[in-house]
Amino acid sequence: MLLDGTTRYNTELVFEEIVANIVGHGAPDGHALEVCFTLEAHPDSITLTFDDNGVPFDPRGRPDPLPQKSLDEARIGGYGLMLVRHAASSLEYGRTAEGHNRLTVKLPRSPAAV
Repeated sequence: MLLDGTTRYNTELVFEEIVANIVGHGAPDGHALEVCFTLEAHPDSITLTFDDNGVPFDPRGRPDPLPQKSLDEARIGGYGLMLVRHAASSLEYGRTAEGHNRLTVKLPRSPAAV
């Protein structure tokens, strides 16, 4: 599968941010975390689906962080979901019959350079 640089970058960014959030925030202490991931490539889009047995979390309702007035006020972290939303053309979230989180992120795909 050939991907142009922007599509590849956005796909990797979404994967890394979502998995980092699941691993970092999804499992209560002592809870075994399971994460499954699928990627579907379509002519005009990339679809990433994440399933995990972590605590319920719908990222669509989380607000973007407020802009900081200065570098002194700026904090590290907390911008991942904002980046995912800006890269995605759609986000879908639901709970499966097994009680797992299912997040589907669709990214627009630019035509690959030939």
